[in-house]
Amino acid sequence: MKRPSKQNYTLMNSIVTVFLLMMFAAFPLFVSLYIDGQFPFIHFDDGFVGIRHQKYYFFVVMAALALIAELMLMLTNSSREPDGKALKKPLFRSLSFTDVAAAALALSCALSTLLSPYIELAFWGEISLGSFSVGRNNGLFLILFYVMVYFLITRLYRYREFVFTALAAVCGIVYLLTVLNGFYIDPLNMLEQFKTSQPSVYMEFFSTIGNKNMLASFICVTLPVSFVMFILSESIWKKVIYICSTGLGAMAMIIGDSDSALLGTAVFLAVILVVFARYPARLKQYFLALTFMLGSVSLLRLFSLLMNDNYKELGELTKGILFSDKLYIFVVAAAVITVLLYILDGRKPDLTLPKAIPVAIGAFFGCAALAAFGVFLWFSVVDTETDLGSMEKLLRMNDAWGTHRGIMWLRSFKIFGEASVWQKLFGLGPDTFYFAFEPYFSQLEEYGNSSTDAAHNEYINYLITIGAAGLAAYLSFVGGALVRGLKAAKRNPLVLPCAAAVIAYLAQATVNIALPISTPLLIIFVSLCEAFARQAREEEQ
Repeated sequence: MKRPSKQNYTLMNSIVTVFLLMMFAAFPLFVSLYIDGQFPFIHFDDGFVGIRHQKYYFFVVMAALALIAELMLMLTNSSREPDGKALKKPLFRSLSFTDVAAAALALSCALSTLLSPYIELAFWGEISLGSFSVGRNNGLFLILFYVMVYFLITRLYRYREFVFTALAAVCGIVYLLTVLNGFYIDPLNMLEQFKTSQPSVYMEFFSTIGNKNMLASFICVTLPVSFVMFILSESIWKKVIYICSTGLGAMAMIIGDSDSALLGTAVFLAVILVVFARYPARLKQYFLALTFMLGSVSLLRLFSLLMNDNYKELGELTKGILFSDKLYIFVVAAAVITVLLYILDGRKPDLTLPKAIPVAIGAFFGCAALAAFGVFLWFSVVDTETDLGSMEKLLRMNDAWGTHRGIMWLRSFKIFGEASVWQKLFGLGPDTFYFAFEPYFSQLEEYGNSSTDAAHNEYINYLITIGAAGLAAYLSFVGGALVRGLKAAKRNPLVLPCAAAVIAYLAQATVNIALPISTPLLIIFVSLCEAFARQAREEEQ
């Protein structure tokens, strides 16, 4: 695997670098704060008040500034190549499949908005209904920014490792805060005011990200980057940052009770294992990082003992992992494989194993996934009577499935089936799920909810809000960039951290929601996959 050749770096490229640095180093930590004369002078007490809006405005402002700056440089012809000549290269020539899909997404969402009975909500992604608001800021306005950022990055990005190092370092802080918050330690004093007034916020919100659903999404779009960058980086001190961030991320995933993060992490680990399976030089570092992740969870168990096991409530899966008396077996097994691979690589440097190995590993994971899905279908369709106990919420699709996600999914399919042809194609408008699901609010009361504005499955949510056309465009956009990025990985392995982030996010999105807290990072990594693919193709020409 070779790194890309050195490319010219202009002022236009540097603006994209600054934008990425702001999104990687400042965006995860950004919350509302205020300054007064009382020690410690800077306070974060209001950090969770409107945190979604804070992240939303941060991304929009940073993206707008970057777009305006690039436009001014283009109009004034101010960007120069290193030889002093003006930059003449056309930016929108030879559109790729992903480019067309991105444009189709913007167009289909625009049509969905124009045809929507709730145009204001569909455009802005939020409206007020009396004393509360509906929508999660995922309207056409934000989608257009996503598409513009995509074209900005894919045309003007140039690789600079320090932005990925900054992301790992900042995420390490976020992960550490999550662990501390999980044990009721609140160094930023962000949770104290909610302790009695809003106990659900006190128990389910973490760090500078938000509730556990958003934390899971954030972990899935950031942890894979640190993991894979540890494997690829050639700098020792950067490797230390990546591996420490990876270990803290594993801890945060457990103590943040993130089942969907476990799903996304398992999927990306499986895919990356297949990708590196032929290369012992990479594979040894993969298992070293895996050993560190598993060892960090064991370390978390020791920390829990020191804290008298005084942690926030955990689900059965995360609690089972944390307190498993067999976890050390997996740690030892991963460590032994790591040592053997280091010995093999030392004796036979640059060894490439047969193609049959990744094929066999991929077939194993594929069969395991199909078997799991088969068991789910069996208990959901064929055998609906067997008592599954606590496993029923996992193995049998019904209204109560997956902390009552089942009722949202099943009613959503009913809504889609009863929709008009135009609504099937273009939906009710971006971020209008609240009104689509309104007839079934009374049925949610059995599960402790009076309403919802998300299906808790991004793909079903898009099917209802932007329709089959919008969902197809979205999947083509994300999938096209991912496939093109993976194809370019042999020539440019630096695409793999971005591809891993996209893979993990797409997996967890089956049980989670899109918010401008983590989705902007997804769009950035989708854009980077396409950018690396374009650069690899240009170097071949």
